[in-house]
Amino acid sequence: MKRKKWLVRSVKWFFGILLTLVLLISFLLYIFKDDIIDYAISEINKTLKTEVHVDEIDVTFWATFPNLSLDFNGVFIQDAFPDATRRDTLLYTEQIRLKFNPMDIWNEKYNVKKVDIKPGTLQLKVNKKGAVNYDIFKESKSDEKTNFNLTLESIHATGIRFSYSNKVNENSYKTKVQDIQLVGNFTQDKFDIATNADFYIQRIQNGLVPFIINQQASTQVAIHIDQISETFSIDRGKLLLAGIPFDFDVKVDTTEVSLKIDADKIPLAELANNLAMKEVKTVSELKGSGTGTFHLDFQNGLAKDSYPKVDCQFSIDNGRLTEPTKGLTLRNIDLKGYYSTLKGKDKEELTIKNVAFQTISGPFSGNLAIRRFSKPSYRGAAKGSVDLEVIHALFHIPKIEELSGRVKVNTNFHLETVFENQEAVVEIVDGNGTALMDNVDFRLQNDSRKFYDIYGNLILNRSDAVLEALKVHLGESDLELNGSFNYIDQFLQDKHTLDIAVIAESKKINLKDFTNTIAGDPKTTASNHEWMMPTLINGNVKLNVDAIHMDHHTFSQINGEMTVGNRSISIQKLHGITGNATVRGTLAVVESSPQYFQLATSLSSKDIYFKPIFREWNNFDQEVIKEDNISGRAEAILDMKAPFDLTYGILKDELEAQIQLKIIGGQLKNVSTFTALTKDLKTTKTKMILKGREIDALGEKLNDIRFQTLENTILIKKSTIVIPKMEIKSSALNISVEGKHKFNNDIDYRFAFRFRELKEQKDESEFGIVEDDGTGFKIFVRMYGNLSDPVIEWDKTSRKEESKQNREEAKKEAISILKSELGLFKKDTTIKKYQPPKKEYEVLKIEFGKEEEVNPYEEKKKIEKEKKGLKKFGEKLKEKGKPDEKEEFTVE
Repeated sequence: MKRKKWLVRSVKWFFGILLTLVLLISFLLYIFKDDIIDYAISEINKTLKTEVHVDEIDVTFWATFPNLSLDFNGVFIQDAFPDATRRDTLLYTEQIRLKFNPMDIWNEKYNVKKVDIKPGTLQLKVNKKGAVNYDIFKESKSDEKTNFNLTLESIHATGIRFSYSNKVNENSYKTKVQDIQLVGNFTQDKFDIATNADFYIQRIQNGLVPFIINQQASTQVAIHIDQISETFSIDRGKLLLAGIPFDFDVKVDTTEVSLKIDADKIPLAELANNLAMKEVKTVSELKGSGTGTFHLDFQNGLAKDSYPKVDCQFSIDNGRLTEPTKGLTLRNIDLKGYYSTLKGKDKEELTIKNVAFQTISGPFSGNLAIRRFSKPSYRGAAKGSVDLEVIHALFHIPKIEELSGRVKVNTNFHLETVFENQEAVVEIVDGNGTALMDNVDFRLQNDSRKFYDIYGNLILNRSDAVLEALKVHLGESDLELNGSFNYIDQFLQDKHTLDIAVIAESKKINLKDFTNTIAGDPKTTASNHEWMMPTLINGNVKLNVDAIHMDHHTFSQINGEMTVGNRSISIQKLHGITGNATVRGTLAVVESSPQYFQLATSLSSKDIYFKPIFREWNNFDQEVIKEDNISGRAEAILDMKAPFDLTYGILKDELEAQIQLKIIGGQLKNVSTFTALTKDLKTTKTKMILKGREIDALGEKLNDIRFQTLENTILIKKSTIVIPKMEIKSSALNISVEGKHKFNNDIDYRFAFRFRELKEQKDESEFGIVEDDGTGFKIFVRMYGNLSDPVIEWDKTSRKEESKQNREEAKKEAISILKSELGLFKKDTTIKKYQPPKKEYEVLKIEFGKEEEVNPYEEKKKIEKEKKGLKKFGEKLKEKGKPDEKEEFTVE
């Protein structure tokens, strides 16, 4: 029992003492925290020329036990350039942690043992005058004594973005240090540092020519440092770049940096698999044989204006690569390359000679030379046949899901870089050649549309090109293009419009084939829409399409002359047939803002037969008048303007149209609306005016309305169809109709007919049938509401308006008679002489102007003639583009 009490008492004392120590240490840290921070800041300011901005400074012990640490959070150092602002960053890091031995702090010795650096950025710059942004340290005085010393044992950094740019030499390096650990006794005169580093090289570039882009790297080396001779070196270090091992040696002294990198007998399959960017890595690892070599010597003085001396050779010998899932092979791969800056600035050169390989389509060879990296000059040549399926299977071209077929090329090119408004622009000095496509298929990623059976020939000679019989299939659709293109070189430099003359032909185009059924990126919004139509393309496109299918509709014998330019398309002499009706006219499309268009069209037809046109267009998606209810022929002129959005289609609320309509030999039979009108007239109030047999007579007449000619101009605006008042004169019944019909099927129609015409027998006199003189009793009916369930009632408003109008006309007529017969009101010029009314009702007459007739057969003959002219032009370009028999590249 006593032993148990003693144990409990001992545990209490132990934890009590431990708690007391924790509280004591925490209290001491709190008391001396400001002194430690003030001392550290004063020591740092002694060594730096520039001001250091720190968001927060803290002292930590328990989080870094057994070390005491001084944390600088949110550290920012501005560029050392005189004109630098807060936006110009030399260094920023989330945290720099300096670790000390607590006993050293107690003895007032601030010896930094370890340094930890959290994510941040370090940007070193040399401007065009040779000034640097990192000249921030003061010259140290050897006799100055301080208790703040770097007795480092390790440095650890994570997530540091590092960049270096030298405007004098036009070199730039950009990398992200993911993790680096330096361990060693930094206080000795001579010591070794064990280094582990993982980093991602974003770009290494000389002038405008990049050499390494987006590659992972790592290294584990021992760095030997000699502080007496002020040198450090790495002997036989190992560098893993994109998974490929390299041996390297480095030596740095007070005047120069020298580097050697070697890799012999690199397996070609390993090289191809590891160098492929992560975005384009194939699913299966490539198999193969053959080896590659790489040797580089690098020297660079430490002076700010020193230009690096680089001598590099690389090669691939007798290589072979195979994609294992399909067995596609690239064989006989050879390549020799050379890169040198030994001749000095503006005399650099990168030459790749004897590039050669062979696919099942045949051999391919080429050369490339790049010189003067500050303003690169490119010369190259390529000849041979390439199997696209093999290339895509091995290297997986970005943004393309499927690719196959063969391309045969024979080309030479010479490009020069010039600066315009401080921007680099590549100009075509010379370029010619041909590219023959044979059975090419391709499909883009995230796109359901597949283009297949692509055949055709492209002929290029610097500024001119000819496209010969480029045939493309998409779903059920086919297209053949022939054309010429001028000012290509200046167009690529945004100096001149691209002038085009193209003939587009097709046997069948189904518009559904052009729809991508795979959903796009949901993050895409209207704010990042891009322009669809170009500004620097001008020219003409002749259309000749046998049939265009849209849903269940067919347009046939489509011909037209399309003008393209400045984000607009205009089609003149447009000709086509739909529902057995020939349509002619014009169409204009202007892109007023990105993916937002203004459409304007003027179309006319003289042979619109109602039954086939209603059948073709599925009765225009309404149930009131169907193909069985209507017959006759119409002539029409349509003028329409409407905005069109690529996402939402035609904006119907803003559509405006005018339709001049002339109907000849028309018939309306068994129209459901007229049947409903007759039924609703059989009410108690109606029977007080109309007898049941008269209503039945009206129904019979409305069930079969025939008329010889009807003309009117219909307007469409603000989603409403406006039908002005018109007289439908038939052998059975004359009806006056006007109204409004909205796109949502809300209607407001007004009908009027004479009571006398409802009688089963006409009134007769001893002189014959009594004709209506227009003064008989008239019945007015209004039908409104929604078309699916309309309200039908007597139209009192129209009756009052007509009565008022009749009184006004009678008054005018009486005054005219008094003036004509009795000579009254002679001095009043506003009163016209009385003219007896004509018997026949005058209606609006539409003048259909003479239209240029388009003969599809003649149009095809013209197109064939133009295609022969394009072929002759292509032969001339081939003759101009034949290269001289001479060696293209010479490397000294």
